[in-house]
Amino acid sequence: MAYTIDDELHSQSAYSPGVVKDEEELLRIIFYPEHIVENIVQPSAIALDDLRSRGFSVDRRPYVQQDILQQNVANLRNRQQEARQVGYIAQLQCRAVRYIQDNNAERAFIVIDTAHEINIAHASIYSARPRTDAHLRRLRNRLLVLLETRCNLDDLFL
Repeated sequence: MAYTIDDELHSQSAYSPGVVKDEEELLRIIFYPEHIVENIVQPSAIALDDLRSRGFSVDRRPYVQQDILQQNVANLRNRQQEARQVGYIAQLQCRAVRYIQDNNAERAFIVIDTAHEINIAHASIYSARPRTDAHLRRLRNRLLVLLETRCNLDDLFL
């Protein structure tokens, strides 16, 4: 499904606690060494197809449940244990994602609530409009910077 900026103004899921607000903190699971090289988050952490159509999955901090997040980390790690030795949680502000602009001073990304029955905290980041791969790569680099603030899963719930 192709979302637009207007879709941010309305719940997109029957399980949603509401639209994603600018002041919300978003959480993203990332792994060492798959996504982190020399302490820098790599482009492999954000698939272009996620931004284009699947949705770049994040969790909304106000609604996240520790057991669900722990299970998601375990499930993702088990798929590629060698590449996913250590799991981290990147912490980014929704407002910062929405403030990224393309060369035409248009919004680059939208944040949509895509809650599931099992995980009401789920949200997704999409490109705000169709873009070429080259253009989307440049914008992804600006989003990558926001993934640099990260912590261990246990530290989130202290």
